[in-house]
Amino acid sequence: MTEDAKPTITPLDDGPLKVTGVTDFRNSRGDTIAAKKTMALCRCGASKTKPFCDGTHNAIGFSDKKQDDRMPDQLDVYAGKDLKIHDNRGVCSHAGFCTARLPSVWRATEPWIDPDGAPADAAIDVIRSCPSGALAYEADGRVETDYHADPAILVSRDGPYWVRGGIALEGAAFGEGASREHYALCRCGASRNKPFCDGSHWYAAFADDEGRTISAAARSADAGGEQWIAVGAAADFPPGRPHLVTVGNSQVALVNDDGNWFAMDARCPHQGGPLADGSVSDGALQCPWHGYKFNLKTGRGIGNDAAATTLEVRETDGQVEIAAPDPAHSQWTTSHVIAETMAEWGVDTVFGMVGHSNLGMAEALRTQEQRGAMRFFGIRHEAAAAFACSGYAKASGRPAACLSIAGPGATNLLTGLWDAKVDRAPVLALTGQVNTQVMGPGAFQEIDLASAFEAVARFSQTVLHNSDPAELTSLALKTAIIERDVAHLILPDEVQVLDAGDAGPGRRDGRVAAHAITPPPAAVDMAMVRVARAKQPLIIVGYGARDGMAEVK
Repeated sequence: MTEDAKPTITPLDDGPLKVTGVTDFRNSRGDTIAAKKTMALCRCGASKTKPFCDGTHNAIGFSDKKQDDRMPDQLDVYAGKDLKIHDNRGVCSHAGFCTARLPSVWRATEPWIDPDGAPADAAIDVIRSCPSGALAYEADGRVETDYHADPAILVSRDGPYWVRGGIALEGAAFGEGASREHYALCRCGASRNKPFCDGSHWYAAFADDEGRTISAAARSADAGGEQWIAVGAAADFPPGRPHLVTVGNSQVALVNDDGNWFAMDARCPHQGGPLADGSVSDGALQCPWHGYKFNLKTGRGIGNDAAATTLEVRETDGQVEIAAPDPAHSQWTTSHVIAETMAEWGVDTVFGMVGHSNLGMAEALRTQEQRGAMRFFGIRHEAAAAFACSGYAKASGRPAACLSIAGPGATNLLTGLWDAKVDRAPVLALTGQVNTQVMGPGAFQEIDLASAFEAVARFSQTVLHNSDPAELTSLALKTAIIERDVAHLILPDEVQVLDAGDAGPGRRDGRVAAHAITPPPAAVDMAMVRVARAKQPLIIVGYGARDGMAEVK
């Protein structure tokens, strides 16, 4: 790697971070964010295109100046029998990895670090996980500060940029003893120690729903270039007639026309007839249902206005290969938004039956299971799904979900859902529905699901083309959790596979308060910091504090 090719980060005056030459750029889930050779990353916290800058810093008067009341730069060394721990809290981002993972070493009392509180290897493992570079360790007289080989930037969830791998930070003064190989850079705009993070994002309640990066990663998940699928030996496909083969998730009619290979979607574009059961003559494939003919090479209709989808075919070393067709729908759909939102709200288990009117939702749940965020249990009858869902929610205390198709499949859930309602178990029912175009006239398997579920569901809504699926799912799960009741979402068939654009998933953060009467210490700490930092604080005091106003003041 030449000197010019080394990745760098340059904080621009009162502006974004200019990043050059970084190729490994990821969000907090590990999804790859498409990186350009030079990027401008937001650090004012207000960009509408986070993590990228959109110029908002100019409009809000963002300042990147360090503040006098920041944590002072000071290197402290804590010596133990086998290990010395170096700490500069002036560059600490307060990610909390040390206190959470090894409280016997990183304590809440003075001295706040006890190197002998755990075996040296355990303490070293925690130090190596510190994202800010504030911690280092000394063993056998050598101070270790660098732990990552490859340059990378990770956009942490609702927090700073975690930089690693020796990316040069130009023009920045590192604290004494702080690592230059890995560090944390502020992106909320509230740090007192810019460009470094000092944990202020927590007090500022900085939030980034990652919708843009999640949806972009989902779209590019299958964009790995052309993929050829071997379907069998050439000798297995004699000429003169079509053969049905499977390519990915698609069925394809393969034709050997005197050594020339052709392939097209096996579903006739007229009315879905099986082209693989048709006949071949004069360079055309004829559907057995209604006699529609299609040119083998182009797929164009012969004597009709329909057109079949053709695929590329090749023969390699006696094997026939077909280029996999593009996905039939977006990899970031309304269903994916719903499934991601469910995972954000703590749904880790779904029971259900996959069928004709819930395939879009089923695919999104499969993606979550592939990520390790959910488990899906298939059942033989929808009533079993609802009862299993109810039982799981009762036993675990967590919200659970059940999935069904439209019509009688959906109504089969009702008995189990009444069990959940009576026993106050938090449950979300997801029911497929016919296309919105044929809702009302009485299409096959259409049932008025809103009316059918009215008595059992505390919350019941249909997700439509212009709905906000993340918000509806959040409201459904909030109702299920807070009210300990049944919530219900109706999913019309075509809505399930609508492209969701840049829409991000809904999140539980800030939507559900703590259940304890006494507020959690973390909430009190946050309130105290915000009041202390406010220029004109306003405290609204309840009647119960009427005898304690002196303490309040």
